[in-house]
Amino acid sequence: MHARDVSTPEPGHRSPYRPAHDAAVGPTPSRPAPTPLPSLITDSYQEGPRKVVVIRGEVDYETAPAVSAALRTALRASAEGVDVDLRAVRFWDCSGLNALLRLRREALAHGKTVTVRSPSGVVRRVLSLTGTAPLFRPPHTRRWAVEGRSVTPPSRP
Repeated sequence: MHARDVSTPEPGHRSPYRPAHDAAVGPTPSRPAPTPLPSLITDSYQEGPRKVVVIRGEVDYETAPAVSAALRTALRASAEGVDVDLRAVRFWDCSGLNALLRLRREALAHGKTVTVRSPSGVVRRVLSLTGTAPLFRPPHTRRWAVEGRSVTPPSRP
């Protein structure tokens, strides 16, 4: 017996935790079938020595492999690391968190960092409940907190 790759969902698998769409909305004689909206959209752009990845939609067991691929590609193309913009994520489960944690481990192995920009409420909740939010803050913020200073440097007279 071989272990199967858990990053690839089984055909037809649907996460039981992802909100179900209204099944009553369907084709009728007077209305054509609605076009399904993509559940995930990723985009990236260069910002100085860092790569920014914007993720929109739902990140779950089915879409996490695509998120992981986009994040790894961005990490390879960056000099210092990746900033992940998650403000438009509507659903986020442990699959998305695991993708971020794997990316962070790979980034640290190459002397790079991963930060989360503007997490949506659902992302913020998962990061908070798991205690992983501090792992994805910008390095300068983490340095000040570790040294026991306030996050905002003191002003000079």
